[in-house]
Amino acid sequence: MRITLRISRIVTGIAVCMLLASAGILPAGSPDSPGTPGVTSSYTLEDIYNRLSSGTAGSPGTFTEPAAGPTSGTMHTLNDIVDKAPLADDANGASAGEVLQGKTFWAVTSNGWGPRTGTLATQTVSDATVSQPAGIYSVFNLSAVDTDLAAGNIKSGATIFGVSGKSTVVDTAGGTAAAGDVLSGKTAYVNGNRVTGSVAAGENVTGANGSKTITIPNGLYSGSTTATAGDTNLVAGNIKSGVSIFGTAGNVVQATGDANPSDVYPGMTFSNSSSSGLTGTMVNNGKGRTITPGTANQIVAAGYWEIYNTVKGDTKLVADNIKSGVSIFGVTGNLVGGISSACLGSSSPKGRWCDNGDGTVTDTSTGLVWLQKADWGALSIWSDAFTRSALCAQTDTSTGLSDGSIYGDWRLPTADELWCVFVCGYETVDMNSMYKFTGLQEGCYWTGTMDGYYNGIREAIAIGLEANPYSVNLRGYDPSSKFRVWPVRNAQ
Repeated sequence: MRITLRISRIVTGIAVCMLLASAGILPAGSPDSPGTPGVTSSYTLEDIYNRLSSGTAGSPGTFTEPAAGPTSGTMHTLNDIVDKAPLADDANGASAGEVLQGKTFWAVTSNGWGPRTGTLATQTVSDATVSQPAGIYSVFNLSAVDTDLAAGNIKSGATIFGVSGKSTVVDTAGGTAAAGDVLSGKTAYVNGNRVTGSVAAGENVTGANGSKTITIPNGLYSGSTTATAGDTNLVAGNIKSGVSIFGTAGNVVQATGDANPSDVYPGMTFSNSSSSGLTGTMVNNGKGRTITPGTANQIVAAGYWEIYNTVKGDTKLVADNIKSGVSIFGVTGNLVGGISSACLGSSSPKGRWCDNGDGTVTDTSTGLVWLQKADWGALSIWSDAFTRSALCAQTDTSTGLSDGSIYGDWRLPTADELWCVFVCGYETVDMNSMYKFTGLQEGCYWTGTMDGYYNGIREAIAIGLEANPYSVNLRGYDPSSKFRVWPVRNAQ
């Protein structure tokens, strides 16, 4: 709801009429308005308040008859508006001469009320006087005001208005040098004056060759000075290494060794702490030799060898090939009951198989040692499978063995032993997890276990493998059937 100034005047008039009525001087008649006020366009009290409070421009509007009177808090009162209006301030109010030229402001002094424009001019710093006039100054640089404010005009170590003096600007008032004290062609500043040197350079020292005393004339010497007097024996070859005489460094190495001719290669010359020009007489043993380790110590003769001696090594000299508690050539074994300690302590299928590096794989869950080549045994009937397994040994190159096994060490596994290879507890072991072996085949492998009779024939048990889908089965077969042979042996 908009309340215009005109409404304010009407309200004020009504208030005056009410006061007259209370005094008993109001003429007879109705105090109500005889009709609606005429159409007008004016600012509201809120427009006036906002103009005084924040400078909001506002806009005049057309008056409309209110449907009801305003309630408390709907609009600001005249008191609110007057509180926002400025009061005259002759003590602190600014005048035009105190505001920057061209800038507008609202003057609140009693003799200068209302909008005004400043007349205070911007001052310019001058280097013509020390005392600058009061006023407003634009940003300026002291070096621009006075170009003499530069490092080259300030003494080294001093700072004026943030400008540090140049290192070459020094006080020369204490100098005492004259031209005869300065090398010819060189200049110096003494007590504020420039001095050019007159002392000649390059005098040479003269005297008799080999003289112990050399006379050096008074004067100023620039750089090195050549002495014509000296000793022709003053050379590096006559001076001990590490010693310098008159600038000549020696290169003679003093003999301090204690070698004898028998300690030096034959025909080579040398010196020791007591003699020089000695010739070596060491025994020449000729070509080197290869030493094969054994149970007894072998002596390598003292003297010179034309090439180095070789002690044979063996890649099998490792802890896993030596009995626990035994040390061979400094290598202590860890083989426990024929099983490397590195293969013990694991029962999960993933860590179950230990490649022994000799053509065998140890099952750490049982301690049994299996031939790594699971496809070595040819298809055989059951009785030949026994013979084939017993023939497995290191001497048969087709086995790939280097474990030192001999005929009779290997055998056919029992049904339980071979079954446990593929079934760990209640979990079937996937063929892919048995990557320590080579040539693992689908089909049946013989075991050394016999089963019951079928059609009058006693059956032998074989383990059958299928890869896709993977499965393991165990059952009896006619011993005349031909299946694969996969030998096993006990740990040694």
